[in-house]
Amino acid sequence: MTVTVRPELLAWARNRASLTVAELAPKVGTAKNPAPIEEWERAEGPVELPVKQLERFAERTRAPFGMLFLAEPPTEKLPVQDFRRPTANGARKPSLNLLDTLLETELRQSWLSEQLEADGEEPLTFIGSATLNSDIRSLAAEIRTTLRIATADRAKSRNNFEAVLWMIGRLEESRITVVRKGFAGSATRRSLDPTEFKGFALADPFAPFVFLNGKDWVGSQMFTIAHELVHLWLGISAMPSGEWFAPSDEPVEQFCNQVAAELLMPENEVRPLWQADRSALENCETVARHFRVSSLAMLFRARNIGLITERDMQSTQTDLRRAFESAETESKSRGGNFYNNAGVHLGKRFIREVLARTLEGRTQYGEAFDLLGTR
Repeated sequence: MTVTVRPELLAWARNRASLTVAELAPKVGTAKNPAPIEEWERAEGPVELPVKQLERFAERTRAPFGMLFLAEPPTEKLPVQDFRRPTANGARKPSLNLLDTLLETELRQSWLSEQLEADGEEPLTFIGSATLNSDIRSLAAEIRTTLRIATADRAKSRNNFEAVLWMIGRLEESRITVVRKGFAGSATRRSLDPTEFKGFALADPFAPFVFLNGKDWVGSQMFTIAHELVHLWLGISAMPSGEWFAPSDEPVEQFCNQVAAELLMPENEVRPLWQADRSALENCETVARHFRVSSLAMLFRARNIGLITERDMQSTQTDLRRAFESAETESKSRGGNFYNNAGVHLGKRFIREVLARTLEGRTQYGEAFDLLGTR
């Protein structure tokens, strides 16, 4: 038995799954006789395929079988505000890995929020307490005080990786669950692309979540945390642009970046450390280590508070960007056992809540395994 399907639906499903033709063809066909995926997608009219083969195609691309018979590819939108810049072809279409990651995190947040509310926990007063009219310095100071993230404490970390883990611990102590993963679901092969997104925030008065893309360079993750915190204080669940140092037309993103910069690099702390007899490059590298941020973040911060000129920034930026990109291997080299890393991947607070309720008999073991994404 055969069915007909439009070429554009086949291309949509493959691209949505972030699979190349070479990767998908053997899975739909065989290693010796791979499916002619490229021919199907280039066909001028509907393609006739055996039902069994189309079912394999749907399974491998994780596309709902019924969707392959639509008149045109569906438009899938994120369930949160999407501040990412459009591509040359229009709005950015989320990959399946991103959609699955968002859905999984939302489900966990929904469960935890219901549990905490039922237990009589008080809602977190800081969620949604700020507006775009809030004073930037005052708000940054409030976040630092609420979460106890003073620069002096963060500076004790031996490197940026430890500083990020320290920040995560501070957030979790304040009932903000932090998930830091570089793959979708429990399949480590489904890598999350940091050029698609660096993280997101899910605001909730009982169980706010911050997600960090573990594949992103660790130096960038610190600013992602700070940016997402501002989203929580605004009460906005959002997917930020991720372009921390580029001008933004979105007032929300402009505000979040400004507060995040002041939160991590307070102007009154940066100025005394900046030495006039040093070059912009030397200053950025030295002062950035103190605040445990990237040198690139410090460069833009120095420009914005008037420590260097636009010309100084431009002349230093190329070298720093080259170092920034080459340092990506620092985060990529940190792998390890999936279960050993579960505390970071799922959030230690979330794991504790699930285990406690399971051992108390309030959550079934099957549901607990589903929530933890394990067997």
